Amino acid sequence: MSNDNDRLREFISSPIDLTKFLADAQNVKERLNTLKSSYSSDQDHLDTLMNVSKTLSDYRHLEQQDELTRGDDEMNEVLEEDEATTSTWRTRRKKKKLDPAIVNNLKFYPACIEYLYREFSQSRPHAAHDTAFLKNIRECNQAPANFHDDRLVLNLQIFFPIESRDRYRHQLMNELICLSTLTLAQIRDTIECVSDEQILGEYSQNPEEIKTIGQRASDVNTAACFIIESVIYDDLRRTNERLSEKILQQTDSTYTQGNTMEMTSLNDLKGLQLGKPYIYLHQNNCEHVIVFSELKLLEKDQCHDSSLYPLCRMKYHGRFSYCFLCNVFYAKWLVRNSPLIPDDPCLLCERCFKTCHYDKDGNKVGEFTAHHFPQL
Repeated sequence: MSNDNDRLREFISSPIDLTKFLADAQNVKERLNTLKSSYSSDQDHLDTLMNVSKTLSDYRHLEQQDELTRGDDEMNEVLEEDEATTSTWRTRRKKKKLDPAIVNNLKFYPACIEYLYREFSQSRPHAAHDTAFLKNIRECNQAPANFHDDRLVLNLQIFFPIESRDRYRHQLMNELICLSTLTLAQIRDTIECVSDEQILGEYSQNPEEIKTIGQRASDVNTAACFIIESVIYDDLRRTNERLSEKILQQTDSTYTQGNTMEMTSLNDLKGLQLGKPYIYLHQNNCEHVIVFSELKLLEKDQCHDSSLYPLCRMKYHGRFSYCFLCNVFYAKWLVRNSPLIPDDPCLLCERCFKTCHYDKDGNKVGEFTAHHFPQL
């Protein structure tokens, strides 16, 4: 176990002061520009300098070439194996290469367009949540810049709740691209969790009431907090309830109560470490592990419209639960203690739920309970 822990620590950076990191990055950038201008007439001296600058600004182009080369190698390996084997039942999914015309066009797009396109090309076109990638691609491509100063960009990974089922546990749920000037409240509003979409209450007597009096869990339980470097940041925009007080009462740890989310930006976080797991807590007991995975200086070809951040870089395409009876439509209701269904609890779609448990006049048949079953 100790060896595993030591291996994990290798991926955790030392504490970073974002303000100092930005000043250092600006200093390096100015020094490179100065060196470039001083050796502009000597091509031999520029070779070393340009190699350094490429690692700082044009690394995406190199990564793209490496990925295409790697894709060609993998495709050749697959073709060689397919020629060597004679079995028809064994098939391997081949990696699709990007269209060369699209690849060339991507060079003139902002960097965010490039990786958003990659994510979208690997997703399911029929899924409703893929529109998030299309929205980001369209808006980032058309948005004018509303700031021109140097800013930092951080990649934030949000994992499924710790109490999730085994197939979702330790899986990445969302990945956001955040400006360092964003507040924790702005980041919290962008995180999508299925527990926030739950409509509270029991609706077996009249299922239509869910459309009129139903309240989402995110509108009822608005308290939330981030725990970063043993400091708890509460969200007090719509409630006076502090989750930090409950945490401090129930634990004997060294946690301290920090400022509110809306008053704390990423630049205000002290001792931030890349790769270190932090906590996002909402709905009183829905606990997510969050990790800051990458930190870099915002480049000229990236999106410079601060109103579009945080950008959605990745969203998990989960396996939806289908109706237990028809296995055609997505489940919307969770039914318990029903004498008409062999499974308890049971997930049903809207059509099968009303057909089995209500007469032609809409009256309830038998004794059971029905709750809303959210899916993202």
